[in-house]
Amino acid sequence: MELTSTAKLKVGDNPVVLGISGATVGDCGTVADPNTSTKPCTTATAAAGFATKLKVGNQPVLLETLSGTTDGTVSGTPQTALAWKAPLTKLQAS
Repeated sequence: MELTSTAKLKVGDNPVVLGISGATVGDCGTVADPNTSTKPCTTATAAAGFATKLKVGNQPVLLETLSGTTDGTVSGTPQTALAWKAPLTKLQAS
């Protein structure tokens, strides 16, 4: 899943990411199989990994500890292992 943002606050040259609720998952890897109730993940929602103090437009910045869920299933079991690795970790103000 590629996360993008238009926030003015940047880490390196990349805008910080503010939220992923309903974000589209483009490369899930799970193949649909109606016989086993398997459905590829298509959207994601964050459950944890929000900054408590750093906000942009009153929205918390997502941290490297982001975790959450998807709408996909494997044999009827929800795919809940959503994680993200931030591309940069050093905040620079300009």
